[in-house]
Amino acid sequence: MTGKYRLSTLGCKVNQYESEQVRELLASLGLHPASEAERPDLVIVNTCAVTAGAAAKSRQAIRRLGCDGTPIIVIGCYASAAPDALRAIGGVVSVLGHETDVLERLGELVPRLVSGQTPERQRRIGDTNGVLDLGRAGLRPTTAHLGAPPGHGAAAHPAVPEQVNTKTTTTNSISARSPDVNSKAGLDAPPAKGMGPPIHAFADHTRAFVKVQDGCDACCTYCIIPRLRTAMRSKSVDEVASEIASLVQNGYSEIVLTGIYLGAYGRDTALRRKFKEGPSPLSQLVSRLASTSGLRRLRLSSLEPGDVDDALLEVMAREEACVAHLHLPLQSGSHLILKRMARQYTVSEYLSTVDRVKQRLDHPAITTDVIVGFPGETEAMFEETLDVVRRCGFSRIHAFPYSPRPGTAATRWKDYLVPRTISRERIARLRALGKSMSYEFHNSLIGRQEKLLVEDIRQNKTGEKTQGNGSNRVAYGHSDRYVPVTVSHHSAATGDVLTVHVEHADTDGIYGRVV
Repeated sequence: MTGKYRLSTLGCKVNQYESEQVRELLASLGLHPASEAERPDLVIVNTCAVTAGAAAKSRQAIRRLGCDGTPIIVIGCYASAAPDALRAIGGVVSVLGHETDVLERLGELVPRLVSGQTPERQRRIGDTNGVLDLGRAGLRPTTAHLGAPPGHGAAAHPAVPEQVNTKTTTTNSISARSPDVNSKAGLDAPPAKGMGPPIHAFADHTRAFVKVQDGCDACCTYCIIPRLRTAMRSKSVDEVASEIASLVQNGYSEIVLTGIYLGAYGRDTALRRKFKEGPSPLSQLVSRLASTSGLRRLRLSSLEPGDVDDALLEVMAREEACVAHLHLPLQSGSHLILKRMARQYTVSEYLSTVDRVKQRLDHPAITTDVIVGFPGETEAMFEETLDVVRRCGFSRIHAFPYSPRPGTAATRWKDYLVPRTISRERIARLRALGKSMSYEFHNSLIGRQEKLLVEDIRQNKTGEKTQGNGSNRVAYGHSDRYVPVTVSHHSAATGDVLTVHVEHADTDGIYGRVV
């Protein structure tokens, strides 16, 4: 089979990894990516639903890519969150949420779609319960519908109980072959089912993301994801080690471990009160992977402070491949707001984790996320957040305003919404503080030697801050500490790792010369 496809991905690192799995599946079926000038035979949109804005961007992408009548398959979190709304969009012929084995279904649907059968003909084949049914065309019927789970229960005031009732009767059967959660997954369990095959490349990237964990049952009050990715599962250490060895052999010198709740790797729950005593399975995984031959960098994506136990810090401090960078979402520096969010840590616990990280790692970079304007946030609570941010000394802050997400507990607290004008003003203050902290951290690197992974090569612009051999070629990328680095170099290529002596800095990054 031959044909052209276009794959659009919105959202997190997990989505990007899953899109790579789709890309490799399509390649195995004989399809090739369409150029910008070509009309594809098929469009696949991997959607995001983490916020109302992300859902809106997903809809816009679907409409834009399907405006010429090309058949569209929609996958990802929004496919589970609002399948009926997506089916109503012109050009959409199938919606596959996380409750189906997406790769298996694509393996069935794609050959039929690319074989020349028009979307109009396919729709005439039959539409069962609003879902395209190709059964009479030689394919098994599919049900990509996720039943609406029950609500979180009544709550009249934003000061919600510490434990929010988020039980759902919906089960996630990503694969008909998927077993129940194995508590030993990630240690000595057989290959995890429902996680899909390993990838061998990462298109258009110099670093590769590897999904090692899926699912979440922590149920923060602002987050919809636990309702969409309900099955907790992890890959075994052997599976991950084999996948990473293959990627490194194929030229990827940096690997980023990712998951829906990475700290729950190897566990059957993300609820920390249910964790078993002892070193975290994540620390055991990192210890094994860090010795991979040829691996230059091993980076962890987002972790909560409770995920950073002493065992993990010991491994990160010991292993040269482990970078001195952690992303620890704060979300709020107000203890009361953290309780309303149903986060699994206190302000004091967060600060304690930051202190331990700074004690064990060499000049670590700590990046974070902060939600501004959560229902009930007062000016005093926001000032508490600013105070915690100053104490932590983050190298970068991702600050964004709270927006109600239908289906989450926090949407019930409409009477406590913070006016947009106030949220915008607070965001501006936090971002200004974040810029000054980024400059302070970047400036602290002057005189040090940083490793640069080259991600892009471009011509030097007039006035651009670079040092080196005077070449007009500029190498750009990130350091081990995930700080942007720009340096001139006459022969550097994407994927190279260069040692840079840092000579000056600004809020945007660091600059120097190649050693």
